[in-house]
Amino acid sequence: MPIEARTLTGWALWKKCLLGIIPSAVLIFVVLGTMMMGLATPTEAGAMGAVGAIVLAAIHHKDFSAAGRKVLIVGVIAGGIGTIIAMLYTENLIFKLAFAITYLAVVWICIEAVKIPDLRDLIKQGYETTMRITCMVTFILIGSTCFSVVFLGVSGGTWLEHHLTSLPGGVWGFLIFINIFIFFLAFFLDFFEIAFIILPMIAPIAQKVLAPVVGPDAALIWFGVMLCVNMQTSFLHPPFGFALFYLRGVAPKEVKSSDIYWGAMPWIGLQAIMVALVIAFPVVVTGLLDKPLDVDLNKVKIEVPQIELPPLDFGQPKQ
Repeated sequence: MPIEARTLTGWALWKKCLLGIIPSAVLIFVVLGTMMMGLATPTEAGAMGAVGAIVLAAIHHKDFSAAGRKVLIVGVIAGGIGTIIAMLYTENLIFKLAFAITYLAVVWICIEAVKIPDLRDLIKQGYETTMRITCMVTFILIGSTCFSVVFLGVSGGTWLEHHLTSLPGGVWGFLIFINIFIFFLAFFLDFFEIAFIILPMIAPIAQKVLAPVVGPDAALIWFGVMLCVNMQTSFLHPPFGFALFYLRGVAPKEVKSSDIYWGAMPWIGLQAIMVALVIAFPVVVTGLLDKPLDVDLNKVKIEVPQIELPPLDFGQPKQ
């Protein structure tokens, strides 16, 4: 147990733990909770997460000013008042004013963060890294589109469909083969390369093969969730597992890379079990989807209301 933790007892230890857990939990909710509740798109949630991370870094920095702490308290109180009003009443002027104060407090704290040299360098590094990743993904998307156009232009889609639909085992043989193929492909390709290059070629075939099992509307959703769970292993196993690289960067020198690789094996096993469950029980994906509407087009009637128009008067003709 660290010396600092041993010196803290009772309420002081609880207070220190809560001050570290609550802000992080709020940041997690701002990113994931808003998406799951349908309040924000992934892009909007990511932007709020970035701003929230800057705010947390600023308020925990030793050079954060006393005025900034007062602004933080005012912003939190205003945000709480706005949230309570939104839950109990409709959005009104007080709601808008409360959240306007919260937004101004966030802007103030972000400006404070830029004034701190350490945080300013981290923000600059974050911008540069984001730009590099965005450019990489854009060029992968351009290259994968060119490859797909050429592949389909030489009738590669027909050839691939013939081979995948003739696999033994029918639907389940197709799913097992594709998941094993994606799993081993993830050893050498990243998530983005697989998503942009491989999936566009096999998605039309998957929709045709899986439609008899879950229906044409849910086929691609089931297949997409299944492969997303599978491709999560690309972050966990060598030689290009990014999660392993991140852990290697923060782990002490006493921890060997081989220990990190072996430590990731149980998590890879859990992902494999999850893939098997999604394959065996499609209802875990399709159970909450909206049921397809069964509409008889022959019984559809479009009624146009009769509107009486006033007579048109063009005036008397000129003599």
